[in-house]
Amino acid sequence: MDKSSLDMSQPRRAHAEERLRNDLMIWLGTVRPDGRPHLVPVWFLWDGSTILIFSKNDHKVRNLKSNQRVMLALDDTKGGEDVVMIEGVAALLEPGSVTPALPAYEKKYAAKLAEFNWTGESMGREYTEPISIKPTKFY
Repeated sequence: MDKSSLDMSQPRRAHAEERLRNDLMIWLGTVRPDGRPHLVPVWFLWDGSTILIFSKNDHKVRNLKSNQRVMLALDDTKGGEDVVMIEGVAALLEPGSVTPALPAYEKKYAAKLAEFNWTGESMGREYTEPISIKPTKFY
């Protein structure tokens, strides 16, 4: 889905765009090789057309090697009245090809990085697996 397919004239789509830019957590759902779901909250960066996530080499990465389809959800946790759900296709990027040291990522997560006594560079030493997700459908 390219940015033009996120029709900003529709209030719901404009709201989804705003949430993707400003929310700190998104829930990532992947499918284990045996078909069971796996759901985790993650930090992310929205660039207007793709969602970028950094991961350790863990369940998420192993699951995506078997099945690249994902489901994402944003929830304000205030009663479930402002949920944004996104279907997408994930791509595992080459480790080190992009890191949490991206200026936009460091700016978005400055307080969280400081809380963990990290920089984007130091986080990148542990979260070595970049995942790019191309949205295919918004709910």
